Amino acid sequence: MLSSKSAVAVRKTVMGTFDPETRWRDPLLSMLPRIPDPERDRIVLCMDELLFPLCGPNDILYTRCRIDEALLDYFARLGVSFHHRGVVDLTSPEAEEALRSQDFASCIFKLAPQDGIPGCNADKPYALAPYAITEEAQEYAGKVVFANPLPDLAVVKRVNSKLYHHRLLEDTGLHAYGTPAMSAEEVEQYGTELLRKGAFLIKDPFGVSGKGNLLIESPSLLKRIVSHLRKQEEAGSQTLFLLEPLLPKAADFSSQWLLEPDGSRELISVQRMINRQQNYGGSVTTEAAFVNSLEQKGYFRMLEAALRELHLDGYFGYVCFDSMVLEDGELVPIVEVNARMSMGLINAHLDRLLAGWSLKGWLTYLSVALPDGFRFDRLLQALEDEQLLFTPLRPSGIMPLSSGTLTVNGGPGGRSSAKPKGRLYVSVIKQTEETREVALERLKQVLHDLSVTVFH
Repeated sequence: MLSSKSAVAVRKTVMGTFDPETRWRDPLLSMLPRIPDPERDRIVLCMDELLFPLCGPNDILYTRCRIDEALLDYFARLGVSFHHRGVVDLTSPEAEEALRSQDFASCIFKLAPQDGIPGCNADKPYALAPYAITEEAQEYAGKVVFANPLPDLAVVKRVNSKLYHHRLLEDTGLHAYGTPAMSAEEVEQYGTELLRKGAFLIKDPFGVSGKGNLLIESPSLLKRIVSHLRKQEEAGSQTLFLLEPLLPKAADFSSQWLLEPDGSRELISVQRMINRQQNYGGSVTTEAAFVNSLEQKGYFRMLEAALRELHLDGYFGYVCFDSMVLEDGELVPIVEVNARMSMGLINAHLDRLLAGWSLKGWLTYLSVALPDGFRFDRLLQALEDEQLLFTPLRPSGIMPLSSGTLTVNGGPGGRSSAKPKGRLYVSVIKQTEETREVALERLKQVLHDLSVTVFH
């Protein structure tokens, strides 16, 4: 992975496929019930646009869909520049065929050109900065000599499993709340015991942001899930889940680290997470007072021990620890480990961009449905007309962060029978939490005026 110590001297090629957990997951493992959502899947595939804050002027950002020209022009107004390349132009006549192709869902490292890898030449090789290591990323990196090593894929898969996280807690002497269940029978047995004390979560080893996690609140629901798993076992699948009590949390937060190949480590940021039920809802950089309270509770010392274990097991690169504080004040230092880039890391880099104005933002998103003929430039103009668009002359308001996540389902190739769904990722830039909420409500009104439906 790219070392922060060399980040200034070495140019980067930044790219990656979000939701790598789906690609790490063993297909022979049984699955929790899930309703297929092709629109949601296409939106997630376009989240690679959100990696732009990690790019400098000489870096290359390679994305699945080309960022809308209006948004690139807006970034330039903010002084944010990078070299951009995209596989699919959503505004082109060829977009319909590309979106309908099965190849569209392939890992970005498979879609990127096999010849003339961007940013690489014999004289000045770039560093490869992937969102996460996948099989395709490892193959891609092997085609040329990049300026940095990558961790082994087998190690990446192992350390990202929730079962590994459970063992990590035990090895470092921390309280492990979860119970591994390796059959439908054990899910029923352990789940019944947990229900006597309250609701619990069934967690897929590679579930992420609500996907692959299921809240069990009643014996009848547990019975249906056990039956669902038994049918898969009869068909040859193996059951492997982590069962955890639903903890009475007061606050969710995360810390982002860079673990170097030599074992040295750097704390990048601590982010407060805003969750919507079991799903990710946004990130805000925490205040110094909260960080100091974590220091006093030994939080960073405990994570340093976990990072040493990760390094001993062969991993290096970006690490995000999801953590929480319970209602009684108890600190849960490790809820999950994400050995990859993260939304918190993206927000930390966004705040570095905003530091020039002595500001911080709230990285969040709105789920929406678009009207016919929606264009991204109309949204930017509407925000400007309402004096809500963040600009150098208006250092507060809304900074749109991606275009493809909003419009990918709106073209002919992605259109459904109903209004196409999208996600508008933004940074809400205001001084206080109250004024940020006011700005978000104003954004919803702007969208309403553009005939965009906002889902709660």
